[in-house]
Amino acid sequence: MLRSSTLAPTTLLLCLGGFAFPAIASAATVPPIVHKVGAVTWNAKKYLSKPVSVRGYVLALGDGYVLFSDEATGAISAHDLPVTGAGIETMVLKGKYTLEGYFVVGGLKASNGNPNHLELTAPPMSSTP
Repeated sequence: MLRSSTLAPTTLLLCLGGFAFPAIASAATVPPIVHKVGAVTWNAKKYLSKPVSVRGYVLALGDGYVLFSDEATGAISAHDLPVTGAGIETMVLKGKYTLEGYFVVGGLKASNGNPNHLELTAPPMSSTP
């Protein structure tokens, strides 16, 4: 009888359909959860100082920022998300994008009065409707 301490280290393999694949999971391979803008802005405390991915529309263009919303048109409110960072100059009004960045408090006085904003960590990715 072999004891587990005498066995040579092995790699766990996952067998599917006659093929073996190493069973290695990495957080880097898991895509981020993409949130609605309102889910983030209505629950700001949950997301502050954390990386966030959101999908939505450019509702308005400001001086050094854009206002991002779940809708392409409509009234601007404090729950629209101000966005800053490299690449905002490429964003077009009513364009749909997926954004990745850090949700931060302060540092920007947006026209809608939202004290928080998203600071991009990656260029905006155009999304299809």
